[in-house]
Amino acid sequence: MKNNPQSRSIKSAERTFDILEIVHQHDGATLTEISQEIDLARSTLHDYLKTHVNAGYLVKEGKQYYVSLRLLELGQQAKITRTAWEQVKPVLREIGNETGEHVWFVVEEHGKGVYVDNYAGEHVISLFNTPGVRHHLHCTAAGKSILAHLPEQRVADILESYGLPEFTDQTITNESALRDQLAEIRETGVAFADGEWNEGLRAVACPVIRDDELIGAITLGAPSKRLSGSYYRDEIPSIVSGAVNRLELSFTKR
Repeated sequence: MKNNPQSRSIKSAERTFDILEIVHQHDGATLTEISQEIDLARSTLHDYLKTHVNAGYLVKEGKQYYVSLRLLELGQQAKITRTAWEQVKPVLREIGNETGEHVWFVVEEHGKGVYVDNYAGEHVISLFNTPGVRHHLHCTAAGKSILAHLPEQRVADILESYGLPEFTDQTITNESALRDQLAEIRETGVAFADGEWNEGLRAVACPVIRDDELIGAITLGAPSKRLSGSYYRDEIPSIVSGAVNRLELSFTKR
């Protein structure tokens, strides 16, 4: 039986992206290091790497390969054209300045939450995420806020694809419990996460809706010792939801 050219081209594309992922995960890697993680002959892998460098997606310094800034250009274009980042950015700054905390804009893509952009207030010492990071939706405030406002079939597809993996003892791993929480989020408009992805973090999130369409969520996260009591359950939700409401009103005025 002859090989299917289409299958060969798909496998080739998969390897291309696997190589980029490996180099990214290692924060730079040699041919030897990459070859230990991908099933390719060294000569073939070398050809792939040379092609990546020639195309501008990798750079080579000595024996090390690094992801190039070409991907930054592509990501920036996607952020501008596929999200409401430009309208949301001032709101992140507003919330961050008022609270001193770390605020993110998160969107759903391929069933996960993508952290698009952020603003760090004066209390922030270290960042727990970086732009482009993806998380499962069931274990973060932003993710649950998004799940609560997606169509039912989309939620079912996401849960079927990714399940409910456990990250801490607080992670929701029961679908019925998750759906009860999503119903509550739809009613209140606010989502909470208490150590469900990272034991030391709490977060609050609200969905951002434009013309009846969910475009993402704005979330504030901080160490649990700073987010507690009524500050966590009442004051922060009021600040975040108020800013999001003003943002949504600005959409209708355009």
